[in-house]
Amino acid sequence: MNFLVMIRGKMRILSALVLVFLSLYAGMGYLRQPVHYQVWGYYPYWMKDEWRKVDLGLYDRVFFFDVPIGEPTMQTGGWPQDWQKLIAAAKVTHLQPAFTLFDAAEFERIFADPARRARLWVDMLALSDRADGMQLDVEIFGSVSEKAVQGYRSFVKAISQAPGRQGKSLSLFVLTEDSAGLYDSETLKAADYVVIQGYDAHWKGSRQSGPVALLQGASPDSWISSLKRYLSLGVPRNKIIMSVPYFGYEWPTLSDAPGALTRGAGREISYAPLPTGLVPEVVASAQARIKQYGLRRDPQSGSPYYAYRDETGWQQGWFEDETSLSAKFAFVKAEHLAGVAVFSLGYDGGYFQDPLRLSFRQ
Repeated sequence: MNFLVMIRGKMRILSALVLVFLSLYAGMGYLRQPVHYQVWGYYPYWMKDEWRKVDLGLYDRVFFFDVPIGEPTMQTGGWPQDWQKLIAAAKVTHLQPAFTLFDAAEFERIFADPARRARLWVDMLALSDRADGMQLDVEIFGSVSEKAVQGYRSFVKAISQAPGRQGKSLSLFVLTEDSAGLYDSETLKAADYVVIQGYDAHWKGSRQSGPVALLQGASPDSWISSLKRYLSLGVPRNKIIMSVPYFGYEWPTLSDAPGALTRGAGREISYAPLPTGLVPEVVASAQARIKQYGLRRDPQSGSPYYAYRDETGWQQGWFEDETSLSAKFAFVKAEHLAGVAVFSLGYDGGYFQDPLRLSFRQ
């Protein structure tokens, strides 16, 4: 009798172990399933027909940049009437307008007024009629009233619940710090995705030269810090997209050392050469500069830069290359985030399409 009890006991243990093994195996099989990362891109209106050189099929979404929020018109850049060929070419990709607002006074005027908020929603629906979604890119650095902030939060939440939304997705482009306090947890939860600005850690007006996109470090503008901030606000990892720049800045500096004090405002550079006269604000390409002056890499951040001396003194240009971008792509995957968004499409001359494929499409 004791022998039979012992055998049954061992059989129960064996059965339990088999079930555990099978569940673990099934779980490992699930984990082995390929993850589809989101790859998004911003196509600015000033690039005109350069979209023909972009592999649109690589991107899950392309955002037409930009459609400014404000009166009397929101059709700067000719959207959508002048972009029918792009709309047709991007039929596999989800082409959507990015609605932008960068002025604190205009923000106050619109979002503190319920009637203007209602009119704005009607305009946004009309301008995204053929699109299956839209993005709100509201970047406010000055102070705004609590009434306007609450009005904006109500507007975002109303969009997410509007019957007229008709299945259109909503994404938000947010700053690393959100100094104006536009977003709380509930407002962020209303969006399908949240795109965190992953660049301008150093910008045109910076007092020191340095990385445009900063991955590590205690700075509030680093990817580590900004991700921590939005996770603390309850945004799920699978809704977070990090944005990367295909542009950089060149500053006049006091020396050629990384982090040198700047002698004036920076100027914008692209990674690859752009057609002559297409974007006058872009003064040079990183490729042309490093061919002439050589490539340096900051040992602390891993960011590439170049330095040269002209008749006025030292100049430094900071940007992203395949090495620094690959590290950021690896960060997105290691942190189990939704994906990446690149700004601006075309500024790379197609050189970064292969790193994107290698990181997110293999």
